[in-house]
Amino acid sequence: MRFMSSGIGWLISAGLILLAVAGLTLAYQYRMVSSEIERGLTSQLRVECDLVGLVVEVGGRLPEAKLAGDRRLTLIDSEGRVLYDSSADPQGMTNHNSRPEVQLARRDGFAISRRISDTTHRDYLYAGKLLPDGRIVRIAAPLTVENGLVQRLSLPVILSTGVVVLGGGLALLIYTWRSRERVSDLVEVSRAFGAGDFGRRAQLVGADAFARLGHELNNLGSRLRDSQERVIAQRQLLDGALGSLAEGVACIDQLDRVVYANAAYRQYAAGGADVLGQPYYRFLSADLIGLAIVGLHEEQEVEFGSLRFEHRRRHLQAAVAPAGEGITVVVLHDRTELVRAESARRDFLSAVSHELKTPLTAIIGYGDTLLDGALESPVVAKQMVEGIVRHGSRLLDLVRDVLTLSRLEHGAWLVRTEPVDWAQLARTVLDDHRAAALAKPVTLHYEGPEHCPGQCDPELVRQLIGNLVSNAVRYNRSDGHVHVRLDVRGQRLQISVQDTGHGIPPEHHARVFERFYRVDPHRNRAIGGTGLGLAIVKHLAEVLGGDVRLESSSEGTLFTVDLPIELKDEASAIRQRTLGLQVASK
Repeated sequence: MRFMSSGIGWLISAGLILLAVAGLTLAYQYRMVSSEIERGLTSQLRVECDLVGLVVEVGGRLPEAKLAGDRRLTLIDSEGRVLYDSSADPQGMTNHNSRPEVQLARRDGFAISRRISDTTHRDYLYAGKLLPDGRIVRIAAPLTVENGLVQRLSLPVILSTGVVVLGGGLALLIYTWRSRERVSDLVEVSRAFGAGDFGRRAQLVGADAFARLGHELNNLGSRLRDSQERVIAQRQLLDGALGSLAEGVACIDQLDRVVYANAAYRQYAAGGADVLGQPYYRFLSADLIGLAIVGLHEEQEVEFGSLRFEHRRRHLQAAVAPAGEGITVVVLHDRTELVRAESARRDFLSAVSHELKTPLTAIIGYGDTLLDGALESPVVAKQMVEGIVRHGSRLLDLVRDVLTLSRLEHGAWLVRTEPVDWAQLARTVLDDHRAAALAKPVTLHYEGPEHCPGQCDPELVRQLIGNLVSNAVRYNRSDGHVHVRLDVRGQRLQISVQDTGHGIPPEHHARVFERFYRVDPHRNRAIGGTGLGLAIVKHLAEVLGGDVRLESSSEGTLFTVDLPIELKDEASAIRQRTLGLQVASK
């Protein structure tokens, strides 16, 4: 629309210019014609004035006949009164001494003047001649011929001008309309490029300026599309490479805005939320990183090794480095597992040291007592030796459990699968613990099928069920009960061990499978046990391809282990490759 308005404006301007040229041409022609007519009339009027003046001088008055060519003849006396006029009544005419031609004739003898008559109101060329007696003969010739000639000349000029203006306007309108469509196409292509759509092309043909511009835009679009595809490919390559890293990587500009972040960084900093375009400190409240970035912007030396902090329950280590053009790269390393492993190692060493110290101290004490003379008393000596044996057995159990747990955690256990009867295996474990149960006293019960054939490692299963039954007997009430149930569900087997003890408070459920964790340390040590039984149960269940669950209340505790009935060689191999175990099938 704007382009159309511009074309109409140009059309109006061109028309005005043509009209001005035509007007100037007519004016020039009019002056030229007027000059020629005036020169010819002036010569004729001079001759006619001389002839009329001669007649008046000889005859004493004007002739009665009118002059040819619609001439106007006037005789004026020396006082300016009109004595005769061929076109009007002399009685009604005013004094003519004020007329220019009269004044000039009285001064020069002959005068020419062009003006509009006050009497006839027509345009005349006046000629006046002074006679010897002071009278003036005046002849006026109308300029109708001149005006007619000008009209005849101006009409073709006006018509030709109109034709030129109309033709030029029509051509300009057609050109404007065609150009408007072509410009609109170019504008749409430019807008598409601005919006990132580099596949749009201008559909222009020809060799004019618009077509050449369209071809250049098309070439530009092709180059931009190629560049965009290269950038996208490079960005995908970068995202793929950095996205697979466990470290969080982010790029931060000079305004502290995150301009790039991989998935690990988003997870560490904002719990997976989008952080692009936002200040890094909105999610990552790390003063050390802020100081490091400020130091980089101010070209100061920054110590990167000390950028360790805790954020969103994670232990992170940050490395900050410049990447050029005001961009700072922040790399976050997740040290949570390392910190937890280090803490677990310290706790394990502390717990093992404590657990070993108690029986060793007792053994040394009993030995010192024997050396101090207790050997002289058979009764006391027997008690001391029984204590040494009891604590030695406890120490042996502790060492055995520690070694078993270590082998399970490091994948050094040799798993051997063979056909077994799960029901017979469970009853055998109960028979192994009947003596301890009678001493409590606790009653042991088996519930399940008479026979349950399957395939597994019987030694591992025996340890798993045995640890659960041992705990159920040890932490039970007097005259309590322990129920071992087998429940077959398809290709899975559920082994449940339930006691009637005091139960485990809910706040301890998440930690009972940790090494050396005790709900009541003082009471549990008095009862016995190494504190590693449930940790071994958890790892044994994982090695055998299952899991263990806990349910507890004030009326007792229920442990449920879910295992495959048939531990296949292939499944065992896959599982052991995952855990780093070596499998051998019988």
